[in-house]
Amino acid sequence: MLYNFPVRSLSKTAVLYLFLLLYAGIVRADLLPNFGANDEVLWRSGSNLYIRLTDQDQSKKDVTPPNQHPVQLNANQITNALEGLEAWTGGGFFKKKQLRRLFSLQQARLLGQFISTGLAKARPDQDIVFVLARSEKKYFVLQNTGHTGGRAFHLNGKLHLIIGDYDNEGDRFQETVEKSHGITETRQYFKHGRRAKSVGFKGPIVAQAGVELHVDGRKTRRDWIEIDLEQAATVYLAEKAEQAPQETVTSAAMQAEAARMARERREMRLEMAKMRKEMQSSPGGDNSGQTIEQRLLTLKELRDKELISPEEYQQKREEILGDI
Repeated sequence: MLYNFPVRSLSKTAVLYLFLLLYAGIVRADLLPNFGANDEVLWRSGSNLYIRLTDQDQSKKDVTPPNQHPVQLNANQITNALEGLEAWTGGGFFKKKQLRRLFSLQQARLLGQFISTGLAKARPDQDIVFVLARSEKKYFVLQNTGHTGGRAFHLNGKLHLIIGDYDNEGDRFQETVEKSHGITETRQYFKHGRRAKSVGFKGPIVAQAGVELHVDGRKTRRDWIEIDLEQAATVYLAEKAEQAPQETVTSAAMQAEAARMARERREMRLEMAKMRKEMQSSPGGDNSGQTIEQRLLTLKELRDKELISPEEYQQKREEILGDI
C-alpha cells in the first residue's frame, strides 16, 4: 500500500517528484480515456495510440441526434480527404501561424482503413475516437513526437471530425519521472474532442471544397468539420496530380481530367472572390449597377456552387431585399 511506502529511504528530490506525479494524475482524471463496456478496439499500438469504437458523447443541450451508422464508406476516399486537410497552427507574440497538414500520410491511411471498417459495424449511438502520433525533426537532430486525438462519426451524409488535442507532446515531466523509476512507457492522456464545446485544439481547420466548418447555433466551430468525402477526395487527387511531375501521370485521360478539375477549382475561387468583392463594395452591398433581380440570381448562383454558406446566403438575401 502507498501508506507503507518507505519514504525515509528516498531523497527529498525523489519525494517531490513522487508527489508531483501523483498530483498530476489527480488533476488530469477528467481526461482519462478509460475503455467502456461497449468499446471495441479497431487498432492499437502501445498504451497511448489507438482507434476504437465508443459510446457517443453528449451535445451541449444533452440532445444528441443518432449517427447514421452502420454505413459503408470508401476507405480510399477517407484517406484522400483526410490527407488533404490543412490547419493553421502555432503562432504567438513573435511567431506567425503556420499552415500544416492536419494528418501525415501514415495517419490518414490508418484512419481511412479503420474508420471505414469501424463505421460499417457501428451502432447509431457510437462514435470512433482515436489518438495517433507523428514524429518530426526538431533543432535538426531531435525527434519531436506530437499526438493528435479526435472523434469521428457519420451524420447527414457527411463524415464529421472533431479534433481534441493536436500535436500534443504529452506530459514530458511525468515521462522523465517514470523513466527514472524504471517505467519504460508512460501512460499519457489526450483529448478526443467533444460535441458540447471545443477543447484543446486552437486551429482552425481550413474550409475548402467538400470541407465545411460545423456551425453550432450561431457559433462556428474551428475544431469540428463536416466532410463530403467524394468531393473532398476528388479535389485533393486533382491537386496532387497537378503538382506531380508529368512522367508520374501514366494515363493521358487521367492527366486531362486532373487538369480540368484543378482549373475549375481555380476559376471557382476567382469567381467567388470577384462576386464577394462586388457585393461588399458599398454599404448597400452593390456597386456594379445590377438590378435587385440580378443580385438575387448572383447570390443564388454562389449558394448553388457552395461558395458561400447557407447563413451567408440568408443574411445577404435579406440585405438585398431590404434595398427594395
